[in-house]
Amino acid sequence: MNAATKITVARMFMIIPAAVFFILAYETGFFMAFLLASAAVFGLLCATDFIDGYIARKTNTVSNLGKFLDPLADKVVITVMLFLIMWKGSAMYDTEVFPYASLVIALLSGIIISRELIIGIFRLLAVQKSVVLAADKYGKLKTVFLDFAVALLIIAPLNVVLYWISQILYYIGAGLAVGSGLNYIIKNKSVLSDKKEEV
Repeated sequence: MNAATKITVARMFMIIPAAVFFILAYETGFFMAFLLASAAVFGLLCATDFIDGYIARKTNTVSNLGKFLDPLADKVVITVMLFLIMWKGSAMYDTEVFPYASLVIALLSGIIISRELIIGIFRLLAVQKSVVLAADKYGKLKTVFLDFAVALLIIAPLNVVLYWISQILYYIGAGLAVGSGLNYIIKNKSVLSDKKEEV
């Protein structure tokens, strides 16, 4: 296992303290401290997303294992935090200011997670057909918006301004998730074809 892959694996395991800090924020008396700690660890996870890929290219150690684990790490990290945010949605939002916020966040989270599952299955079909799928720039943009949105959603209960900013970023990220997912499938629709590739 090369250095880049080790960083990717570490990212997946670092979601554990991020999740634990988030849970402790609601289960102990140190609300602000644990929320900030959770957001800090999550932010570090998002930042290292670019580091492992850079190191792999710089050291010429790009591997199939790394190509598999890198997007998997992204999905694990974002999915775990979205489930936790949905779990505490009603406690996180001021129901007078944001009466339907937790419901909307939960619905959009379901759509985003479903999108990731669909694209994962789509990529699996592509592998079975030996088709190489190029990364989608809209997918990368979606990841950036969702990373920032989720980081702010974690600490949103600390300030009403953070509520508004995190929700706007999250709505944009969700829109990009749907749009980039559809674009990715349409652009590579040959993967769904029953025609056999000529050799």
